[in-house]
Amino acid sequence: MMGKLQINWIRHLPVWGSGRYIGQTDIHAIIPEEPANLAVDLPKNAMWFSSPLLRAVDSAHWLMESVKENTAPLQIVPELMEQNFGVWENKTYEEVWNLADKSQNWQSPAMIEPEGGESFIGLCARVDHWIEKIMKEVGEEKLIVVAHAGVVRAALRHALNLIPEQALNFAIDYGSITQVEYFLDESGVLVSYVNR
Repeated sequence: MMGKLQINWIRHLPVWGSGRYIGQTDIHAIIPEEPANLAVDLPKNAMWFSSPLLRAVDSAHWLMESVKENTAPLQIVPELMEQNFGVWENKTYEEVWNLADKSQNWQSPAMIEPEGGESFIGLCARVDHWIEKIMKEVGEEKLIVVAHAGVVRAALRHALNLIPEQALNFAIDYGSITQVEYFLDESGVLVSYVNR
């Protein structure tokens, strides 16, 4: 067997405005004053990647300062942005439901594309593309990826070959780690833990 690519997916730290659709709205994370406890669970000398949105970049820098052995630069990846919620951005779930086009198939929420935005299936396609590309480019490495709940769910959909609606059922908390290992000979994928 050829070895593994390990990706440690981390959801960014909390933001003001929870309970709303905050997809590609660019807001800062709420950064604690103390170092990150979860840094002890992260691999040393890993490659670091982040969504370009401020809340992910803020969280990545806070984590990087807490990992003493870290020397790698932070690489910004547009494909790791959260789902674009279009006209739903900054609205509460209740507001979206009241404004929603009831003719759409709400039994298949991953397919719904808000006006001016993208569906969860669209998000999955760009996350899939990045994962496949990074597997070819870096080989046997350990990665730390700071992104968003939707991105982590998309990564789990890719790893476990789920239908998109199933991936939407994962709880992904702020500051949680989800570890996935990809066997580079394409013999399989190991999900070590989710939402830790």
